[in-house]
Amino acid sequence: MSIVLGLTGGIACGKSTISSYLKKLGIPVIDADECSRNVVEKGSSGLEKLTKIFGDKILRNDGTLNRKVLGQIAFSNKEKLSLLNSVMEPLIREEVFRRLDRERYADLVVLDAPLLIEQHYDRICDFIMTVDVPKEIQLERLIERDKLSEDEAERRIESQLSSQERNGFADVVIDSSGTVEQTRKQVIEWLETINF
Repeated sequence: MSIVLGLTGGIACGKSTISSYLKKLGIPVIDADECSRNVVEKGSSGLEKLTKIFGDKILRNDGTLNRKVLGQIAFSNKEKLSLLNSVMEPLIREEVFRRLDRERYADLVVLDAPLLIEQHYDRICDFIMTVDVPKEIQLERLIERDKLSEDEAERRIESQLSSQERNGFADVVIDSSGTVEQTRKQVIEWLETINF
């Protein structure tokens, strides 16, 4: 059975950089965001459920999900976000476990999930790595990356666990506020301690 490393971090904290690096090292990475995209592809039962709840306005002209519109609706209201999560969580969980099962012979498998703690995936992980940056850097990166207003970016950050709460679950906290090279060095140093 594989060692499962849970990789998490706040939005725009640099988790994807680490995830990509781990993939380059040949470690299988199960990406919960990718699973969430898979379960709402055009023609899927997941997309059908979301359309029933949020209406056709969340669809593009070609019938695919307009994630930006759905995000604006969900992040503007806690009840709507909760409704979105109640539809998505079971679908994503099923897909995550299916992929974990497929990788069960690997020595180490990474479960990359922004909501690792909130969705209780930490219970199936042997180790948890969180990626962290100071709030002002996170805000700057998020505004730049997603072309959001400061207000929208603040709301997205506030919708997640605080860094302090998330880091409380971690076996290792990676500070990604420096260069990519400095971040990778921290990851390598930690990997060397677990002898997988």
